[in-house]
Amino acid sequence: MAQDSHLSETFDREELGVRFVNTVAWRLRKPEDRAASPEAMLIWLADAGLTDRRTIAQIMARWKKAPREARLFLKKAVQLREAIYGLFLARIKSQKADPRAVVTLNSHLAAAWRNLGLASSQARLKWRPTSPGVSAEALLKPIAWSAVGLLMGPRAQRLKQCQDERGCGWLFIDESRAQNRRWCSMGDCGNLAKSRRHYHRASTK
Repeated sequence: MAQDSHLSETFDREELGVRFVNTVAWRLRKPEDRAASPEAMLIWLADAGLTDRRTIAQIMARWKKAPREARLFLKKAVQLREAIYGLFLARIKSQKADPRAVVTLNSHLAAAWRNLGLASSQARLKWRPTSPGVSAEALLKPIAWSAVGLLMGPRAQRLKQCQDERGCGWLFIDESRAQNRRWCSMGDCGNLAKSRRHYHRASTK
């Protein structure tokens, strides 16, 4: 599983919505939330390129005076993450989407941008606050749009879940020519699966 050693690589390669869902590791075994606190979730958003460190510091300072705001942000972030996961999984399994997940995603699509916009950074565009006072919840909006773009676009059929036997559960977009990729990362889950098969064959000879 590419939970640690390939994290930077995954950040660069996968869609924002997929990366957000994958903040939960081992979904098919014993889920491990890698963004389990308001602060951890906020830092993840910064690492994902949705804001800068100065804004993070401002939001955290505000949370010290209003801890309820921090708890509410985390609740809404987790709700969005699990709604996106459910919608992605339904697409992978060709099942009907849960209406409650659709409602949650729509609520973030309909929300105001609240002082969040694009800014030029070298040869790229990044999300940046356009004025002071941006809310942490507003930083979730690009994630919602990323998820919708993937679900409604041609790459939706390439969305898969890692088949590692240990219960990895990470999602990924299969960019292989043959469309037969089974693992989130050949460097982790793929190699381990091959090693297990090799050991089994050797032990039965």
